[in-house]
Amino acid sequence: MIRLHQYKYKEEYTYYMLQSLKSGKKDSFRKDFLDLHPMDQATFFIELSEERRFTIYSFLTPCEFGEIFSELEPSLQKKCILELDRPFAVEMLNELPSDDATDFLGLLSYKEADYYLAQMEKDEADDIKQLLQYKKGSVGALMTTDVVIVAKDDLVIDVFERLKHSEVDAETFYYLYVTDSNKQLLGVISLRELIISPSESRMGEIMNSGIISVTANTDQSEVFQIIRKYGLLAVPVVTENFQLLGIVTFDDVLTNL
Repeated sequence: MIRLHQYKYKEEYTYYMLQSLKSGKKDSFRKDFLDLHPMDQATFFIELSEERRFTIYSFLTPCEFGEIFSELEPSLQKKCILELDRPFAVEMLNELPSDDATDFLGLLSYKEADYYLAQMEKDEADDIKQLLQYKKGSVGALMTTDVVIVAKDDLVIDVFERLKHSEVDAETFYYLYVTDSNKQLLGVISLRELIISPSESRMGEIMNSGIISVTANTDQSEVFQIIRKYGLLAVPVVTENFQLLGIVTFDDVLTNL
């Protein structure tokens, strides 16, 4: 992945992407553009004219454009959604992390948000409706429901296969969360712990049951202190009965302070 601010030939790289865009060379543009970090993709995108933005929409898949969309300022997000074909926009929203989709739909009128929610996949829409209910400034308003969940009897080797070969819809793979059949959180496993564990070990054997968690009503400033104190990358969000609702990541907390 290329980060333009570290790249020696930044101006030349940007120039050739623009030329590919202007001349309609889709494959050439995609090769260079998709090598960029999403933040650099967004920076390139916001400088484009409306005509060039429409070319971008035709060159990228909804999932690929979603990476850019998540990095845009709310005002530009609202502008883009009006430019996108409705089916493209709906598919993109389905692909966004649930917290990012919730943040965007929260900007819209009730009528507009209801339209998109009615068109989206039911599971995705239900997650977003739940997140929209939480008070602004609370952890619930920031959390994502895109979490890697495993059972305590799952084997390390099987979990690796799942992560490698299935499209696990999770915003972060830093931690895996062990739950029972009632979604009660039993333990947490870091990606490092998973990697160094014997392949025949079970999740219940390697998990850390000393769980640091918060509730959906916890204030964002409080979870920031927890993340800083314990050096965490994400914190599980649970109910009073310790059922897993989702996670809140360190970057989302920092962005919203």
